[in-house]
Amino acid sequence: MTRKFLFYIAIIAALLLTACAEKNTAYEDSNALDLISIVPVVGNPSDLDYDATHMYVALDQGGLAAIDMQSYQTKWYTTAPSEDGSITEFKQTRILSVVPEYNRLFLNEITGTDNIHIMDSSNPDSLKIIDSVTGGTFDIQDIQTRVLDTPIDDNPIEVIYCDSDNINYRLYNAELWVGFGFTIPNLPLRLSGVDFDDSYIYVAAHQRGLIIYSKEDGSMISEYPIYGDALKVKVANGYAFVASRQGGIQIVDVRNPNSPELADGFVTVGYAQSVDYHNGRLAVASGSGGTYVFDVTNPYDLRLIQRITECGYANAVKFKDDILSIGSRDDGIFFYQMR
Repeated sequence: MTRKFLFYIAIIAALLLTACAEKNTAYEDSNALDLISIVPVVGNPSDLDYDATHMYVALDQGGLAAIDMQSYQTKWYTTAPSEDGSITEFKQTRILSVVPEYNRLFLNEITGTDNIHIMDSSNPDSLKIIDSVTGGTFDIQDIQTRVLDTPIDDNPIEVIYCDSDNINYRLYNAELWVGFGFTIPNLPLRLSGVDFDDSYIYVAAHQRGLIIYSKEDGSMISEYPIYGDALKVKVANGYAFVASRQGGIQIVDVRNPNSPELADGFVTVGYAQSVDYHNGRLAVASGSGGTYVFDVTNPYDLRLIQRITECGYANAVKFKDDILSIGSRDDGIFFYQMR
C-alpha cells in the first residue's frame, strides 16, 4: 500500500469524522441565569409542575411537596385526606400534572394498586383528594393535561397518559372523572413520554424514537427514529423536543406531521431524561451531566446558553415564565431566574 494511498485514506477518514461530529454551538453565556433559591426536600424529586403560586414536586418515596414561589417555604405531604374523611398515604409518587385554571392536580401513586389521585389544589396548604382513578393506570410513565379552548361535551380539560404499552386520552369535567376518550392499546413499543397539541399526540418510544398519532381517532400518523433512547417529549411551535437519554436533546420538525424531519441535536453529558420549553429557551435535565439551557429561537440552530452543574444529578426541569426549576436527586429543588 503506497504512502500516497494512505494519505488519501487519512484525508477521507478526517472528512467523515468532521461530518459526523457534533456541531459546536455558537456561544455559552455562563451568566445567563441567576440562582434564586435552593429548597431541600425529602425524597427523590422525579417530576415538577406549577400553578400560579406554588410548585408541586413528586418525591418518589418522599411523598408530595408544595413550594410557595414567593417565600420558598415547603408544605410536605406524606398523606392527604379524601372528601369521605379517609386518609391516603403516599408511598411512592413519581409523576404529576397541574391544571391551574381549575385547581386540579393529577398525581400518580405506584405502590400497591397503581392509580391517579385527582386533588383539589385551591388551597396548597391543605390539598385534598377528590377522586382516585384505577384501571388502565398500571406502570404509568407520563401524564400531561391541557385546558381546551372550547370544551367538548362540557369537558374543559383533556388528559393524556401512557404506560409502557398503551396511550390513554381522556376528557375531564373538573368535577367527576368520567373517562370519555379512547385508548391506543397493546402497542409493540416501549413508551416513556407523551405530549399533545390541538390535533396530534406525540410519544417518546425509547429505541423506536418519536411516534405521532391522531388525537381524533388514535391512528398512527408517522414514526421518526432518532439517536438515543427517547424518554420524554415536549412539543411547541411545531417542533418536538425529545430528551433521548444517551442521545442528548434531539429536535424534530413536526410542522408536517406526516413527514417529520430532524432539525438539530446536541449530545449532552450524562443521560438526558427531562425537557421543558419556554419562550425560545429549552432546558434539559441530563442526570449526572447536570442541566443544559439552550436558545432554540431557531430550532435548526440550537445554541448552548449555559450548562448548570452545581445542581448535581438532575432528574427534572420545569419553566414557570422566566423561572427555571431543577429537581436534583441529591440537593433538592434549584430555582433560577433567566436574564
